Amino acid sequence: MRKGPALLALVVVIALLALSQHARQQTAELPDLRGMTLRAAQLAARDAGFRQLAGTDALDRHRVPVLGSNWRVCSQQPPPARHSLTTPVTVRVVKTGEACPGPVTHG
Repeated sequence: MRKGPALLALVVVIALLALSQHARQQTAELPDLRGMTLRAAQLAARDAGFRQLAGTDALDRHRVPVLGSNWRVCSQQPPPARHSLTTPVTVRVVKTGEACPGPVTHG
């Protein structure tokens, strides 16, 4: 009858290892999106597994970046690194041909 507790312990260990592996799979490397068009940044983030990407006007003119190919990424938050796939990604963008405000940074 001692096999029951040992078997249960083994099942618990296997389940914990599986959950740990699943948690690792829920992260991905967010690429450096700076300098890309908004459309290219959206595709790169999506290809990496991130689903929440928002673009905001880096010049704070309250413009809405609709056509992604006409906007260029100046900065991003969070910076390029491994993040949870549920992490929201925000990029600050300017219209193509406009200069980014200040240095091009991560955030």
